[in-house]
Amino acid sequence: MSETTGAVDPTRWASSVVVRDDPILAAELSARWESASAEKGIAVTDLLGLRRAFWRRTTPPIPLSAERRSRLETGRRVHRALEALLAREGSIEVRVRRQGIVGRIDALTDRPIEVKSTTFAPDPADLIEDRPEYVEQLGWYCALTGCSAGRLITVLPGSKSGPELRTADVSFSDLGAWSREMERRAAQLRASIALGDPSALPRCRWYERGCEYRSGSVCGCVGTEPGDESYSGRDVARVTPRPEVDRALGPLLQESLKSARPSSVGRFRDLLYPRRAFYERKRAEGAEEAAQESAVSLGSTPAAYYRLVQAIEGGPAGEVARLVTRTDEPEEEVTAFRGVPYLARTSRTQTIPRADEILTRTPQYALELGFRCAVTGSSIGRAIVAYERSVDIHTAVRVFEYRFHPMSTFSRIWRNRLALLEQGTALGDATSLPACPKWMHADCPHRSECGCAADLERSQR
Repeated sequence: MSETTGAVDPTRWASSVVVRDDPILAAELSARWESASAEKGIAVTDLLGLRRAFWRRTTPPIPLSAERRSRLETGRRVHRALEALLAREGSIEVRVRRQGIVGRIDALTDRPIEVKSTTFAPDPADLIEDRPEYVEQLGWYCALTGCSAGRLITVLPGSKSGPELRTADVSFSDLGAWSREMERRAAQLRASIALGDPSALPRCRWYERGCEYRSGSVCGCVGTEPGDESYSGRDVARVTPRPEVDRALGPLLQESLKSARPSSVGRFRDLLYPRRAFYERKRAEGAEEAAQESAVSLGSTPAAYYRLVQAIEGGPAGEVARLVTRTDEPEEEVTAFRGVPYLARTSRTQTIPRADEILTRTPQYALELGFRCAVTGSSIGRAIVAYERSVDIHTAVRVFEYRFHPMSTFSRIWRNRLALLEQGTALGDATSLPACPKWMHADCPHRSECGCAADLERSQR
């Protein structure tokens, strides 16, 4: 079965997909949707530095230096490799949402596990004094999950003998106090965002650590602002070093990092619309253009999407987690709901499609889910769609279950598109890449040069 070279077209692979409604799950998520807020959640990491979080939420991204980009890339590689090892014992990249506060926990076993890639790994005995923000983040994850203890793994990736790990278990005496502090800081941040004024927020701990908003002349901190007394030393019952964990994980992490290779494609969307991905890469060759493109999308997510995400992530801890992929590419993670890869989408369509119509009306859902299933080894995926114009709030959310057989059909399409995108990028020529669908043309910033419209016309003759 060969793939069409035109736009997203299910005619060549539709026989490999069966779609059906999941009314029971849809009813459950619709009930959550009904009480969900349209407000964007506050991340636990936002609470570690409120001024920094204010600027991150209210201004375009600051272009990063090459050195900082390199450090961030190293940190991502370490996280991805270590989380794959931790997945043998529990769930990874677990998303938990409570009272509008969102935790993204690196791993969840019998306790939350937080991984930190750093140039300075504190001794566990000095953890509270040297890295109070690490303890705070772990304490809040424990509060979100109801666990009285968590684990912190700090990694020095640049050690001469390979990655150096220092692991400690931290137990907390009063989770209620941690929850109240978390909610207090979130309220502070929301109030400042609503006023558009960060002056009431405490001085950041990052003031002398190379804050990009200070160096970029965005934040006006002068260093004399009142600080926020560290909360991490309170309600900590015990810090216990775990050197046996370091000895077990260290060699495995080193081997995993050696075998990893850089990804040539960042998102599944790049494989869904490879011609657009070609031109996005071409336009984003410089840091300045990349920053401008990011700024365009800032704040463009509709409120309905925030409600849908809240409905999906508002259940028990571990319900939403990342799956380990069989390949290093795409770099984008695959998130699962109750163990099944899913897409969260919103729609303003007037007529809600039936399950037997969804494949024809929105073939891109099936194709992207097929790619996600192909790289995780799953044969089932879900599209969770919120219909904003639904007259019945109880059925505003629909869940479509996709079953793929044979899975090799989508593995072949994925590999073919990846090879075409790599070849087109290397040659600087997009003509061999599949054209984007017609409905994308009106808002596409590349339509004057991409040739998609002409290719679609030719494919229909």
